[in-house]
Amino acid sequence: MKIRRRERGQPIFNGDLCVQRMVKSVRKIFFCFIAVIFFAVPCFALDTEVFFFRAPEARVPIVMYHLVTEKPRYLGKYGVTPAELEQDLIYLAENNYTTVVFQDLIDFVTRGDELPENPIMLTFDDGNFSDFAYVLPLLEQYDMKAVVAIIGEAADRFTAEAAKNPAARYPNLTWPQIAELHASGRVEIQSHAYDLHKAPLGSGKKRGESSEAYHARLLADLQKLQNACAEHLGYMPTAFVYPLGVIGEGSREVLEELGMMGSISCQEGENTVRQGDKDCLFRLHRTNRPGGRGIKDVIR
Repeated sequence: MKIRRRERGQPIFNGDLCVQRMVKSVRKIFFCFIAVIFFAVPCFALDTEVFFFRAPEARVPIVMYHLVTEKPRYLGKYGVTPAELEQDLIYLAENNYTTVVFQDLIDFVTRGDELPENPIMLTFDDGNFSDFAYVLPLLEQYDMKAVVAIIGEAADRFTAEAAKNPAARYPNLTWPQIAELHASGRVEIQSHAYDLHKAPLGSGKKRGESSEAYHARLLADLQKLQNACAEHLGYMPTAFVYPLGVIGEGSREVLEELGMMGSISCQEGENTVRQGDKDCLFRLHRTNRPGGRGIKDVIR
């Protein structure tokens, strides 16, 4: 093996070459560092909605009301006075909340429409006459919106009774009153089932009922209300508000078969809706607003 000898004066290593390589390495590290600073830091320093790492989302509290009344015997867990409701609306207005309805959430999730900075949804269950007598005028006065979940059987029954005795006042809304709420642009009508308010079952499965039988029974009930709304309002509800808060296994499949885009439960908790995530529109949580307790405490 022939060993090449180092010539006199030749350095043991090529220093210039090593320096050049070192400079190139330092330069690469420097530019990599700058790239990290430029691209990564904004993901933490700015609103994440601007970047593709996380879909835009919004927190949406939902408040549950039932009866609005001036009669003391009905006040309590599910009854508030008109004055209490008005104070709630004043609080929301003074604290920069904007009321939204379910369609606003659908448009945000499926179309990418914007939601206001502090969205909140107000829901009124059962379709009580107080929604027409008290809720609508207050919504108009304070430029707000709400969701009213109606019971189809009650609407049919009291519409028939009102036809016989128009001067009487009935506890639940008639179809002409529901139509007026719908036409106001202040109230979104949603489904609270046609006739599934028998405690403790609600819209849940009966004991021993097969999945197929439950599916058929729930579908028939909800379809009846969908058809009635189409007839009287020219509109069909897009969300289901579970009666008594009972959620039957397999109910979502029925809702989707009817073209509904979401549902609302009675379970308390927060909601986060996210663009592109249709699942987030089902089983939304809400908090009951009882008499004697302001909305400030409810949505805290």
